Amino acid sequence: MLTRERKEEIVESLSEAYKKSSLILFADYKGMKVAGITTFRDRLYEKYEDRAQFTIKKNTLVRLALNNAGFDESEWKDSITGTTAVLTVDDEDPISALKIITDFNKNNRTLPVIKAGFLEGKYFTGDQSTELAKLPSRDQLIAMVVGGFAAPITGLVYTLNGVLTKFLYALNAIKDKKAE
Repeated sequence: MLTRERKEEIVESLSEAYKKSSLILFADYKGMKVAGITTFRDRLYEKYEDRAQFTIKKNTLVRLALNNAGFDESEWKDSITGTTAVLTVDDEDPISALKIITDFNKNNRTLPVIKAGFLEGKYFTGDQSTELAKLPSRDQLIAMVVGGFAAPITGLVYTLNGVLTKFLYALNAIKDKKAE
């Protein structure tokens, strides 16, 4: 049994983790086997190493930590019931974690059911999580922006190259005509 001091330490560490997390996800893990949870954690570790945690804590401790971290209780109050596991991600690309859990859910019979969460401090429901998982990752967004900037420059280079090539063809044609 946890002592009061230990519970206070847990709440304090959870509060700090929630404050700095870019993604906090509440999931119902009922029916999941330990092997399934371990496999899911391994997939998270492959992507995020120690920047992602999938933990199972008492709901009362999670509630206290969320209140201490400054999250609006009216948003998450109905989500912290029953068997609740909390996924926290402290990374610039939290969407990849949503993709990992969505892919994991497609391939497993016993899966964590997403109840709700916070993405960059904004609340979302479990139904919205599948839509959020479809968003491009941070790296893909950066590639899109760079590609958008590079496209006009690339077009200009090809146009200038085409003009120079036509000029060289014209010079070659004149040289061939004079050689005859």
